Amino acid sequence: MTETVNEQRHRGLKQVFAVSIGLFLVFLDSTVVNIAIPNIIDDYKIDLSKASWIINGFVLTLAVLLVTLGKMADMLGRVRTFLWGVIIFAVSSFLCGIAPTVDSLIIFRILQGIGGAMVIPTSMTLVRTAVPPEKMGLAMGIWGAVGAMAVAIGPSLGGLITEYIHWRWVFYINVPIVLLAFPFIYLAIRVQNEPIHKFKLDPLGILLMSLSLFFLTYAILQGEEIGWTSYKIVLYFLISVMSGALFLFVETKVKKPILDFSIFRNRLYVSGLVSNFLGGILLMGTLILLPIFLIRVKEFSTLEASFAITPLSGVMLIVAPIIGRVIDKIGYLIPMVIGYIISVMGLILLINIDTDISVLHMVSFLAILGTGLGIIMITSVTVCTAAVSQTQISLSSGIFAMVRNMGGAVGVALFVSLTLSFLNHYSANVVDEGVMIVKKSNIPEEVKNSIQEVLMKQRDTFFEEKNNDKLLKLDKGSTQLLAKNIEKEMLAKIPNGTPMSPEMQKKIEEQVKQQLINIDKNIANIKKQIEDISKEYVAKSMAKAFFSGIILCFLSSLSLPFLSKKFSLSHSREVDI
Repeated sequence: MTETVNEQRHRGLKQVFAVSIGLFLVFLDSTVVNIAIPNIIDDYKIDLSKASWIINGFVLTLAVLLVTLGKMADMLGRVRTFLWGVIIFAVSSFLCGIAPTVDSLIIFRILQGIGGAMVIPTSMTLVRTAVPPEKMGLAMGIWGAVGAMAVAIGPSLGGLITEYIHWRWVFYINVPIVLLAFPFIYLAIRVQNEPIHKFKLDPLGILLMSLSLFFLTYAILQGEEIGWTSYKIVLYFLISVMSGALFLFVETKVKKPILDFSIFRNRLYVSGLVSNFLGGILLMGTLILLPIFLIRVKEFSTLEASFAITPLSGVMLIVAPIIGRVIDKIGYLIPMVIGYIISVMGLILLINIDTDISVLHMVSFLAILGTGLGIIMITSVTVCTAAVSQTQISLSSGIFAMVRNMGGAVGVALFVSLTLSFLNHYSANVVDEGVMIVKKSNIPEEVKNSIQEVLMKQRDTFFEEKNNDKLLKLDKGSTQLLAKNIEKEMLAKIPNGTPMSPEMQKKIEEQVKQQLINIDKNIANIKKQIEDISKEYVAKSMAKAFFSGIILCFLSSLSLPFLSKKFSLSHSREVDI
């Protein structure tokens, strides 16, 4: 019996929702784990460098395999690849939860990355093939909204789980979700009669591309920690460039290359990739800086900060399906331009954040930026899926996901590097202003000299974490010496020959104690003033990073003229519904 158009569309939207659940799992895991890292460090008794591999193992695996597995899905079957990706992701999540050592946890995180690299590109492909061209914007809006919801609730959910249950449940939580959702996913996605394109693998091309992407991503992830000009980072970039050059050479010689370079002659697709890359930079760059601002400057708890940044990605949940419908009606250019304008407005507002900003204003600024980024991201994914032919859709989805992932890595590296660079620049300013405050204070000269000496030692390193707890603290020996000096000054004021009665001795001791209390209060006040100054410079440094986002928006906008026409798919494929 032939299905009606409405029945076909209904079934197509069921497939969209089913596929989006798989995407939800991967995106949720990419944000929910970060908040648990401090607890994982405590449990395994490891340092931050080792713990970073819990994140990097997952990110690097995605970066290396997204394009390859996206392409291989054509050979293995897109539905099968997607379903097996969900299963692998669920099993590896359970293994992460029971991991007895940090090394085993890292291995299972890599396995999670393999599952994620199978799910993300195939989910894009299956969403595209689920609906007719005139409903593609709506479908991609739903897909994007579900992904945005995962990103939005990830930090808050991770904070709640870590705070009230245990960090292992940030991994376990994926298992019941898959068990409950998998029957719906399996039934909603058709497995029978799936077209499979047989082709020979290009192992050398895959190896060279993987090497290039691995070392490029790893250099970006480690650049700030090791130093961008260190020989290791330079070596990583050189290996990436050389592997990439060899990859390009090999791909021109093989009959069936893993990467079809003709896709990059599609200006509409490339324009979508540019905006996709920008969206990844701005979203992840902002998500890494704002919690630092809220915790260090506004003195929020980690859990409070995770809830406060929710509007940035949470608003995308609202924007995504709306903008998807708009794209279906008017095309790509106008929505993308609006997205750029709103994003720039949000960045301009964030440039002006200071230590006195209210939570309401911060949430409003994030909602504005999130609206702009939501429009950019949904429009870019719709462009990139609509602009290519059916034979290139798996490859295009893999490239799109890899570019988004790379954009996120670049965003974190760029925003953090710029912020730290300006903090180092402002370090001397904070110390100089602090010294002036000390000089004007009403404390003994020896205390002034001691505090100024401490500050001057931190002139180039004030913002380094190791100095935070040592700021303007007098040790026990200094306090005892100060008490003796104060007592000596008081005794010097007593006329010679005056007998020292017990009452007078007690009175002197009380006065010494009171003066020490007053000195401590003055030191605490000085410390508070210097901390307030340092917070202002933290806000200024972050503003420079957000300003770089505006520059990137203008540079990326140069690709927008290629979106002047709405692309039609009706001539290039038959909708698989």
